[in-house]
Amino acid sequence: MMKSIFVAGTDTGVGKTTVAGALAAAMRFKGLRVGVMKPVSCGGLEDVRFLMERAGAREPMEKAAPIVLKRPFSPNVAAKMERRKISLEAIGDSLEYFEKRCDYLLIEGCGGLLVPVTDRLYVIDLIALTRSRTILVSRSGLGTINHSLLSIEALKKRGIEPVGVVYNRLSGGPLSVPEKTSPAVVFDRSGVRSLGVFPFMKNSSADRARKAFLKHVALGKILC
Repeated sequence: MMKSIFVAGTDTGVGKTTVAGALAAAMRFKGLRVGVMKPVSCGGLEDVRFLMERAGAREPMEKAAPIVLKRPFSPNVAAKMERRKISLEAIGDSLEYFEKRCDYLLIEGCGGLLVPVTDRLYVIDLIALTRSRTILVSRSGLGTINHSLLSIEALKKRGIEPVGVVYNRLSGGPLSVPEKTSPAVVFDRSGVRSLGVFPFMKNSSADRARKAFLKHVALGKILC
């Protein structure tokens, strides 16, 4: 039976796609059949193509990206500007397509958890719709305590217990004091563990990303 993992973010630009791609490559290396999906893509298909390449996926683009909006804004705004209706049926059809074709379906959200998808639904509501285990990607530096705790609180209020947080580095060099201390503070205040600090990677190959993920992030805790 297929299992799904939702890669959520504390904000836009925290590195969800980078982390999700590395996770897909690591799962593929472990011999798992990995499907990828971005239920709502705003601003084009670049992220979806990246995830498919990392996962070695061959599914039709319309299944990996059931809803594609041209403008890089929140889905509700982009849909109104393009006079489009966001169809949850299309997302459901994609989920059904993947059900018997992969061991794990990796689903990436867009922006933060409370980004509006429609006039009534937010990104966080897609987690319940897809019945996914959830990992949270947060920036590793200063400010991550607040962003992480707010996101965790939002998840828990909807009855969603995240598996853990991946703290993604957005720059190189030695770890800063916030990078060293924030994961423990978030765990102490929320009970949600750190899955690891993912190193800064720019234009890395799938092989390098996979090795970094397996070295720095607890894959077993994500898959169990």
